[in-house]
Amino acid sequence: TQLAHPRHFDGARDIAEAVLTANPSNSTALQVNASECESRQEWGEAARFFLVGMGHNNNDSSFEHGFQTNMDLLRTARPRWLERGDANKWKNVLTFKPRVVERAGGSEEKLPWARLGIKYEEVLYSPGYVNDVLQLQSDVEEARMELRRIFYENMEFLDILYGYYKADMNEDWEYTRPIPGMVKHTGSEPEDREPLRLRGLWRILKECKIAMGDVRAKAPVAVYNRIFHMSKLRIETAQKKEKSYTPAEEDPHKADAPVDFYVLVETLVRIAQLRLQGSLSHKVETLIKDMLKPLAMRKQTDRSFLDYRSGPAREVWAEEAVQRSSRKIFEFFIASYRSGKKKGEGTLGPLDLTMSLNHLLVMVEKMELFDPTFNVKKCVETFSKLTCDSDLLPQEHPNNANSEMIYDEFCDLVTRMARLKAVAKTSTRDALKELLAEMFSIAKKTMPGKF
Repeated sequence: TQLAHPRHFDGARDIAEAVLTANPSNSTALQVNASECESRQEWGEAARFFLVGMGHNNNDSSFEHGFQTNMDLLRTARPRWLERGDANKWKNVLTFKPRVVERAGGSEEKLPWARLGIKYEEVLYSPGYVNDVLQLQSDVEEARMELRRIFYENMEFLDILYGYYKADMNEDWEYTRPIPGMVKHTGSEPEDREPLRLRGLWRILKECKIAMGDVRAKAPVAVYNRIFHMSKLRIETAQKKEKSYTPAEEDPHKADAPVDFYVLVETLVRIAQLRLQGSLSHKVETLIKDMLKPLAMRKQTDRSFLDYRSGPAREVWAEEAVQRSSRKIFEFFIASYRSGKKKGEGTLGPLDLTMSLNHLLVMVEKMELFDPTFNVKKCVETFSKLTCDSDLLPQEHPNNANSEMIYDEFCDLVTRMARLKAVAKTSTRDALKELLAEMFSIAKKTMPGKF
């Protein structure tokens, strides 16, 4: 009774302590002690009394509530950091330290990629072949060093990638598995006598989903051909052989154009800069890690793809008369479409010719090649598949004007058209020969004085 109804709180505390000494589990005494500690903001002591009460009184939830409340208050009141004394007793004592002469770039020299082979450095160093792209970065030297690291870590992969497409292979191949007879490019090896050809770069661009076209942007093979064609290393190499050489004198979409390994390295940097978002090093690393490694060097099973690269089809397209006549048709319908010859922004000269979907629809209609096996829908689907452009309309439309098909893709399209129009048992060679004969016959009437 004295504990429950004290006249003064201090007196209640004294009584509570006496009661606890006699009976440590008395809940009322524990409550009074805890409340007294709370009044003095001693949250830790209050929590201790509530915790003892929880141990002796499992049925009373007020002890648990009081414990949690005081623990929360204790967390709130605790200091955020601990002031520690300075362990260095000589801190405020005047001392003289010997001068240490640091080697220039000492930390960088320890990195294995701090200095790559000569040919790699010609691409990356200042003034290097990608120095104009590096100058766009906030920290040029850091970006340069990051590119060195990326190429150092992926040297073997790039050698395998280059060897696979140089050999025009078509099988599933692990990107860690060396190609038999491949050249290891360390930056100091002799010149490769049999370089990759441009059609091999096209396979990389398409198989790795780098070439694309949608509502937001268009980046077909033709765009990347121009990037390759304007490679500083490629132009410098050509000018060493012929001083008067200029890029405008050459077709940038020539399938057999040689692609030197280090020109490919420069081109990949420029492709990453155009195609992806972020810093330059992030773009290049993303290109290799997320696009090239997962998607390159995979077996292509599409019959249309295999038909065009097969021996019989290649033999037909290799004939000089076929090349000359088909090229005339290709160029005629580019030049004769409405306002005249297509001159897009990015064209490099008179030999930089590409066919839009509008050009193709006019050509197929004028040459009367539409039929139930190859209608407008099929024509647009084939164009889209070859150019990797999904933003196309099945009619002549301004929206199609920015689509681009190079001459090699045009030949592929004609091969696919021949396969669709042919009887099932007809060979690809015979079907292609028959369609080309029909096209050349019609061209003599459709293109007076031009064929």
